[in-house]
Amino acid sequence: MGITARITVAVLGATLLSTTTAQASPDAGANSLPAGTTIEPSIDCAPTAAHPYPVVVLPGGDGSPEQTETQWATMTATLREAGYCTLVFQGGIANDKRWDGDMPGEAKQVGDFIAKVRQTTGADRVEIVAHSAGTIVSNYYLKLLGGAPTVSHAVFITPEVRGCDGAGVLGVKNPPVTPVQLLTAMPFLEPILAASSPDLAVAMQMTPTAPVYKSIFDTQVTQPGVTYSVIATRNDQLATPAPACSTLDEPGVVNAVYEDLFPGADPVDHSLIRSTTNTAGWVLQQLQR
Repeated sequence: MGITARITVAVLGATLLSTTTAQASPDAGANSLPAGTTIEPSIDCAPTAAHPYPVVVLPGGDGSPEQTETQWATMTATLREAGYCTLVFQGGIANDKRWDGDMPGEAKQVGDFIAKVRQTTGADRVEIVAHSAGTIVSNYYLKLLGGAPTVSHAVFITPEVRGCDGAGVLGVKNPPVTPVQLLTAMPFLEPILAASSPDLAVAMQMTPTAPVYKSIFDTQVTQPGVTYSVIATRNDQLATPAPACSTLDEPGVVNAVYEDLFPGADPVDHSLIRSTTNTAGWVLQQLQR
């Protein structure tokens, strides 16, 4: 489930909150939220002169960790066949979901793994290929935790950036009021919902009024020394409005739309885009530029 989907679920759940829940301490959910656990691969490959930077793949929040190998088989095979040391890292694992914990804590998990990769392989930097929620964690690491000097290139697949409205998961186009608009108009809902359950606390970190969101997106996201590439799809049912929600409109960023690049291809959506040979080929092309 993407961040916008979680926000939508949270807003819909607001109508079900009891008086007791509404009177809960506003800080209880966010401050006690754990980072979750990690699944780390063996660092059993080495960079080469042709490809000196290992590739750290950060899957999104869709599916369970048990499905990751199948979901990312096309991408990892493409990168490894091209000679890249490719490592799939999964963080923030709770309730059999990825990135279901505290966002800053998850970003630290990514940073710790990147440090381990650099130490083990001797590489100065790595490259990141991230999908959906994995891109938000990447941006927090790069911008807030000083990770930019350790990363050469960040390739984002259907990221959730600015202007996401949370309406896509409802299956309704152009609703009169979107979940994000509701939370923006009534910011008091955010701490109440965050205090009501850990799952909602995760979602509330990415509302426009939340400190975590603001720290990433209220000022420039991109960091000096890092190359950024983004691919979105017009058929995105979660990161809406599509493709605007996934566009990182800042200087130097390559923003691409799947349907423009591959007009005759089978349709993809927010999740399927990460499993196609077309996307894998595009990611490879970006890493080589």
